[in-house]
Amino acid sequence: MLMDVPTLFHYRRGDYLMTALYKLSAIMKELAMLCFKNPNKPPSSEAAHASLLFAQVAWNRSLKHDLSDYRKLLNVFLRSNPRLWSELKSTKPEKLINELKKFKKAKFPKDTRVILVCGMREGNVHVEWCEDEDFPEASINARNRLETEYGPGRVVSEPTNL
Repeated sequence: MLMDVPTLFHYRRGDYLMTALYKLSAIMKELAMLCFKNPNKPPSSEAAHASLLFAQVAWNRSLKHDLSDYRKLLNVFLRSNPRLWSELKSTKPEKLINELKKFKKAKFPKDTRVILVCGMREGNVHVEWCEDEDFPEASINARNRLETEYGPGRVVSEPTNL
């Protein structure tokens, strides 16, 4: 079941009305759940990571930041579990990404945070983000950190069938 998570929420702290952004981890989880054929069934680790990757790509593309090299990371998940496609609504990453991008634009049109890292850490969704003006430098730093820790991937092509 999808959550109805607005981008901003308001609360009182003493005499002040405060405004805060919702956690992107909750929003990314909501987007990722849209990728699954059966969102009520626990996914494999690889399918969960892939769906979060697609959510990140969709989110950033909706903000005009292309992440065309996402296939390098997707390949890591596919090497570990080539059947992850059987858990997803489509075997075509771009189709899933476009659906998530439309959802983001409809539900979170004013949220302009750019996602640098999105994945799972100790069973929880973990997101690191920056403001739009900081993205070019922050993106390079995040990529270097990930490649140092996990190594570079290689590009995969979209499967034609399972």
